[in-house]
Amino acid sequence: MLSLWRASLPATLLAAVAVLLAPPVAQGQEKKNDVTFKTADGVTLSGTFYPAAKPRKDGAVVMMLHNFDAKKGGGSSEGAWPLLAKSLQGAGFHVLTFDFRGFGDSKEVNKEAFWGHTHNKMGIRGVNLQKPPDTIDHNKFNTSYYRYLINDVAAAKAYLDRANDRKEVNSSNLLIIGAGQGATLGAAWLANESYRKRDKRPKDELFGQVKLADDPEVNDVAGCVWLTISPTLEGQQVGGILKQTWLPAAAKTNKVPMLFYYGDADKTGANYSTTTVKAMASKDVKVKAIACKTTLVGSGLLNKGVKVADVSGLLENLIDERPGRSHEQVDKKVVDSTYYYVVPPSKIPLPRPNKKSGDEVPPVDLNTLKWPGN
Repeated sequence: MLSLWRASLPATLLAAVAVLLAPPVAQGQEKKNDVTFKTADGVTLSGTFYPAAKPRKDGAVVMMLHNFDAKKGGGSSEGAWPLLAKSLQGAGFHVLTFDFRGFGDSKEVNKEAFWGHTHNKMGIRGVNLQKPPDTIDHNKFNTSYYRYLINDVAAAKAYLDRANDRKEVNSSNLLIIGAGQGATLGAAWLANESYRKRDKRPKDELFGQVKLADDPEVNDVAGCVWLTISPTLEGQQVGGILKQTWLPAAAKTNKVPMLFYYGDADKTGANYSTTTVKAMASKDVKVKAIACKTTLVGSGLLNKGVKVADVSGLLENLIDERPGRSHEQVDKKVVDSTYYYVVPPSKIPLPRPNKKSGDEVPPVDLNTLKWPGN
């Protein structure tokens, strides 16, 4: 009977009835979109984009970098990570989470592009390069390979820059939340962005002397929250973290505010966080180490010292306290633009090419960061 009744109704009326009969949507129910984007070296990363239902006027967007462990794994859908993303979304922030390569759902690669890179061929065990696979898994990564996951952070930012150019977010108001080793990669990427500048010449006029933008790309970052940032990657030295040079390049030189959370029972986390904050001490920027009464680390600090419901307020404060920054959305023309590295301390540092016009994603040159082994 019901099917006959439906068949007798006009299509438009049937659609209206369907809406009326549909179960009500719970108030505050979150919308989320599964997304994929590619890295400069041929990995397809899987993530989730949470568009704010009622976006903040500044269009701010949060990039979340999950913790991971070679033995225990990790991913953007674990623990309180999705809960935090939804809470931030409800507070008016756009949010991007994603799985680092080899973790979660980020295991697909373009065989020709990926295995053409020496760091991929040398850094992953047990690969038959005569018949290379089209998937990867972190359980085959050499410990020295984890540094190359910094390219995943660069790919995520490039994804947000393209969304910015479609007027979906304002990637000039970027906030970063990183946990454990994800925070370590975030810190390395911040240093990389501190040395990277856009060529202001139009793509069809890329000849003659380079005309670089005044500000480095790191000035897009409105602030960072680090949850037990690790001074190592799978036990490997990461250079600038241990020497307290990477984060000061962003915080002290480029005025990016940062909050470091750690468990009070975690001696390594406490020592590193407090030491790094001292190295970045400046009256011009907010940097602070904050202890939580817990034995947990990384994203385990969420709701165990760092309340999920309070994080949106922390991020709002970081944006509001940005010294001398414009919050206006600008067209980055990210795909058409060319970028260069400009690395001090030379008096007249020579620009080195980073990304050419037409490429969607900038590669990361680990030599720029003076990473041990590169």
